[in-house]
Amino acid sequence: MPDEHKDEKIVEAKTHERKDPFHQLCQYWEVIDAENPTFRDVYDQHDEGVYNYPGIIFMTDSTFLENPRAAMRYGRFTLKGKIINGQFDDGKNAVYTIKNIQGSDMVLSRAEKGKPTILNVKGAQVFWSDASLNPFNKINSAWRIKPAAKETPEELNKRLKGCVKFYEYFFRGYGESESSEIDFLGLPSCFKWYQGGIYVQGLKTLDRKWINCFYSEEQALLARQMMEDIVLKKYNWDTTQKNWLKQTADVLKQMQAKM
Repeated sequence: MPDEHKDEKIVEAKTHERKDPFHQLCQYWEVIDAENPTFRDVYDQHDEGVYNYPGIIFMTDSTFLENPRAAMRYGRFTLKGKIINGQFDDGKNAVYTIKNIQGSDMVLSRAEKGKPTILNVKGAQVFWSDASLNPFNKINSAWRIKPAAKETPEELNKRLKGCVKFYEYFFRGYGESESSEIDFLGLPSCFKWYQGGIYVQGLKTLDRKWINCFYSEEQALLARQMMEDIVLKKYNWDTTQKNWLKQTADVLKQMQAKM
């Protein structure tokens, strides 16, 4: 296993467990190709260092999120046979039809505003059976929403705590999944991940997408220093835990207790 990799690390794959159609659907799906795509269905780079990767995640509380690694769009869904009826929080509707599913590959037909789009998606095989522990639900992703006004140190600390909790749940989900990789691409982060260590990115390499989660760059830099102060505290790394993802999740939980 490499000590560090910017985007992914290899972990041991777990034995596949059979799931009913609803729970098989409730995972992270990456859009790998699309016919007649809309702007939200394609990979793009709006600003330097800000990459948007299209995807969709269905959750076990019947909520779903389009583009977890880009412009988040929440809604609720129902599954009946091969038809997924979705209603977004803004009142707009979309109907997804499962055209084909084979292993971790699925083809969806989406109809919205009379426009059909074919989405070829690939499942990450990462499942959060408890939606409240899903990092991408509304509450756990609230820290990513840019505030309308400058925040106090207490409010910044709350946002940072939300960030740490998000990654705790993210690591724990991957650690308990069938996935053989963990993918950070497109997610806002101030961290550098190592096996047996967590560090904060330097001022010159600080993720632009993470900076954009704050009211201003000045606030983001203050938050970065606050996070570094937290990371430099002492934590118990369980050396008996062989799964580094679960080991990291446990340390992230310890960090929240010290914030």
